[in-house]
Amino acid sequence: DFGCTHEELAGRIGRSRPQISNTIRLLRLPPLVQRRVASGVLSAGHARALLGLEDGAAMERLAQRIVAEGLSVRSVEEIVMLGADDAPTTRRPRSRPAPSPELERVASDLSERLETRVQVSMGRRKGRITVEFAGQEDLERILQVLGGQ
Repeated sequence: DFGCTHEELAGRIGRSRPQISNTIRLLRLPPLVQRRVASGVLSAGHARALLGLEDGAAMERLAQRIVAEGLSVRSVEEIVMLGADDAPTTRRPRSRPAPSPELERVASDLSERLETRVQVSMGRRKGRITVEFAGQEDLERILQVLGGQ
């Protein structure tokens, strides 16, 4: 595609050949997932695990779930190996009660809209919304989505 081998490209830009090959493989991901990797919301390890899925829509669904639930790369690899992007995951038991389905829905909707991990929690009298971002550029992108800049 670039008129040279992965080995030659690696030498030209000072990276290892496997790093070049793995990065080029990420171009097979759907654009939404590529944007999440580029913004730092999704790791390259998560993205490589997603490549085990055949369907772009399934990749996008699982990427959303990774962001919303904070799944580990190993968990994603297991889900992909089982062949179901909605397979249950094992998580450590929490000391606090599980959030209500409504708060989970709100967090999931915000995560989808902002393309980043969002947590919504409720105390006795007030709540908290936590929005993760990968850097200044990602923060500015999120603020634009929210209509703040």
